[in-house]
Amino acid sequence: MLTAALMAACCAVTYLCIARFSPYIYTHRLEDAEELARIAYLELPNHNFSETELKYDTDLFNEALKDQFEDEFVFYILPSDSAELRSFDGVDTTTRYHFCFADSSVEYTVFVAKNTEKESQIVEALQKAIPVLSIVILAVSIVAAFFYTAYMTTPIKRISKISRQMASLDFSGRSEIQRTDEIGILSDSLNELSRKLSAALSQLQSANKQLQADIDKERELERQRIDFFSAASHELKTPITIIKGQLQGMLLGIGRYKDHQTYLAESLEVTNTLEQMVQELLTVSKLETPGYVCTKSRFDFTQLAEDRISAFDDLFAGKELTLEKSLLPKAYLIGDAQLLQKAVDNLIHNAIVYSPVQNKIAVRLWTEQDRVCFSVENTGVHIPDEAIPKLFEAFYRVDASRNRRTGGSGLGLYIVKTILDLHGAGIEIINTLQGVLVKVSF
Repeated sequence: MLTAALMAACCAVTYLCIARFSPYIYTHRLEDAEELARIAYLELPNHNFSETELKYDTDLFNEALKDQFEDEFVFYILPSDSAELRSFDGVDTTTRYHFCFADSSVEYTVFVAKNTEKESQIVEALQKAIPVLSIVILAVSIVAAFFYTAYMTTPIKRISKISRQMASLDFSGRSEIQRTDEIGILSDSLNELSRKLSAALSQLQSANKQLQADIDKERELERQRIDFFSAASHELKTPITIIKGQLQGMLLGIGRYKDHQTYLAESLEVTNTLEQMVQELLTVSKLETPGYVCTKSRFDFTQLAEDRISAFDDLFAGKELTLEKSLLPKAYLIGDAQLLQKAVDNLIHNAIVYSPVQNKIAVRLWTEQDRVCFSVENTGVHIPDEAIPKLFEAFYRVDASRNRRTGGSGLGLYIVKTILDLHGAGIEIINTLQGVLVKVSF
């Protein structure tokens, strides 16, 4: 509606400008009236001045002009010093003649000028065409406004729809406007903005997921640290309490504690257990130090396994365990030999401790595709399936009573898992038909 009104107003202004500035059409030249102006100049000085006489003379000469030139010219008699005369400066007139009436000394000027009130033929034609022009202008304005508005607003509606989708973080829409004007440039810019925002949002979501994963991991690590120190405090408190009770009983000579030799030996055994636990805690602290990097070198893992198996000969013999071993002649690895020795010791020691008397322990070392595999299997015992996933947690023991005679501190497998993680190795524990198998793959 605004566009139609604007176009109609422009047409109306155009019409008015044509009507206002159309040239007047004259059939006679102004020079043709020069003779009449000169006659008036010669006759008027013989007349006496009066308003009535002045008007009469003016009308008389205008009648003469009208008879001869229709309404194209006008006769003027004006005082030479009047403002009305000065208004004709720059206007096309005949020669201006100056005279005085017979009975007056006031100077007057007489001349003939074009009649500016005479309408041109163009204006007359336009006035006759006003009704038709009004209808045409209105119809053309409405039709042109409709198509112009549709041409301008349809792509803007599409762009607006895409922008609303973008406001809802939906960057899948694309503006398919193929134009080279400002709207086309806006469409291309919107598509580019949508593409970049989509990429930025994807990166942000990915970073957010990673950050959330890091936060969850950090929370889990914090929980594990709290659980670790809580369990460590409990584990250290128990042997200390035992030693303290035994020493107090011996000092006070209470009941059975009078047998110092027996309870000093027991206190020493508890102290040894406490020392072993402290050593394990120090190992854990060392391995979990931020930025800790183990010193790796190339060594023969077969020789390491042979040496560690030999170190436990007394324990094998003490529980009358049968040892079966199948080791590669040579198996070279890149790693920290001291740490891996501790891991092998813990695995073999666990197999011995948890095996019933007169059972069998099998140690194997072999290659499997591009990996070196090491396993320890002890027979005559099984682990509850629900307990297997928890075996690598710090201070976890299958025996809920946490009896020292049925298990260690619960740090052995935790240390093994930490060492193997430093070497990029995998470990799994499974129940077999004969017993429990621990398999490590490098």
